[in-house]
Amino acid sequence: MYNVYCVKWGDKYNRDFVTRLKDNVESNTTLDIKFWCYTDQPESEYDIPVKYPYLRGVWHKLALFEFTGPSIFFDLDVEIKKNIDFLFTDFQELTLIDSSRWKAKRTFDKDIFRFRLYNDTRVNSSFMRWYDSRSIFKNFLSNRDTHLRLYNGIDGFIYNENVSYRLLKDIHVASWQQKEPDDEAPIFLWNQRYD
Repeated sequence: MYNVYCVKWGDKYNRDFVTRLKDNVESNTTLDIKFWCYTDQPESEYDIPVKYPYLRGVWHKLALFEFTGPSIFFDLDVEIKKNIDFLFTDFQELTLIDSSRWKAKRTFDKDIFRFRLYNDTRVNSSFMRWYDSRSIFKNFLSNRDTHLRLYNGIDGFIYNENVSYRLLKDIHVASWQQKEPDDEAPIFLWNQRYD
């Protein structure tokens, strides 16, 4: 049994996004999965109420690391296009998307050094895979206020706080806005811009 998580917090995305993602995952895997939505507005049998209501937005994604076992996370704006069975392997280390493909065109600029260091990373947490990453969330909570001031999201926290992770480089993912040739259709899409 594999756990697949999403987070719905606040009103940025409505419940239709959760339902669509759940249907996407279930129709694109042949494996035995259990779908969960970590939310501040529980209404379905697969909803898990948020445990840390003082956190906001994307920071709830880190709280998912309290759950152990073979686990996968997708952002609500992800649209899965092909079979994803191959993603349910090698849970030994936290795995995220390598976003350098979309950021390779950017040049270093001293004026934006602080922004690049803390917020513009080579990792993307629209997809995450883990087995036991409780220490990451524990580290975050140990100095929560500082981390919240330094980083505008969990990608910056993971990238800069000596978190052990690896990058998923060998799959084709794309932003919804990118034009892709038919023979290179991505595995999944997410609603982010990298231009």
